[in-house]
Amino acid sequence: MAERIPLIDRLLPYLRERGYRAGERLPSERELAQRFEVSRGQIREALAVLEATRLVERRPQSGVYLRASTRDAGLDALLLEHDGGVPLTERDVRNLYEFRWLLEIKAVEMAAERRTPDDLARIDAVLAESRFRLQQGLPLDDQDAQFHLAVFEATHNQFLVRTANWFYLVSGERRRVYFANARNGRRSLAQHVALRNAFAEADVAGAVQLMQQHLGGVENYWLSTLKPAGRR
Repeated sequence: MAERIPLIDRLLPYLRERGYRAGERLPSERELAQRFEVSRGQIREALAVLEATRLVERRPQSGVYLRASTRDAGLDALLLEHDGGVPLTERDVRNLYEFRWLLEIKAVEMAAERRTPDDLARIDAVLAESRFRLQQGLPLDDQDAQFHLAVFEATHNQFLVRTANWFYLVSGERRRVYFANARNGRRSLAQHVALRNAFAEADVAGAVQLMQQHLGGVENYWLSTLKPAGRR
């Protein structure tokens, strides 16, 4: 995976910029290998990832074709696009955060009701590491993911946990951009601490309100970075 993800980061924007339409045949493996100066095996692996996420389809004796992503592709395909260098549009941001609201608002509600001492200890460990990294002038992209995943663990719902693991795995690049700004890290940590306290007090309404504010702030950040044309 370490070798093919950077190639996908280059391949996805190329397909978008070239304006390929749904049902259109893509260049051959040989042509793509020459363009990106990699082996045909690497191209084949990258295309296999895109095929698994239903962004493309391979037709026997014909070639590889682009799918209609908004209709056929899985959610992992859309997030793979967003994490692979394809610019976000305003619609992308709003759709992404509608999904996060559905997922994470329910998660904090459940976590506030179900959290155990072990869950709080896991969250406290993430917060302690976050404080240390801020003092060292280091970003909190990984710690942000760890905090949110600890919240999902506190729901004790395996399907929510698996969905969250997948989401935070494929959205790493967006977090790296966001937390490159130290001010975002300080604000995020303060909000995480407030959420932790709401969990400790079993304050369901307070936890929900805090998460709404947290997600709303991040959504507004990404919307503010968009140019008038709707691209980063």
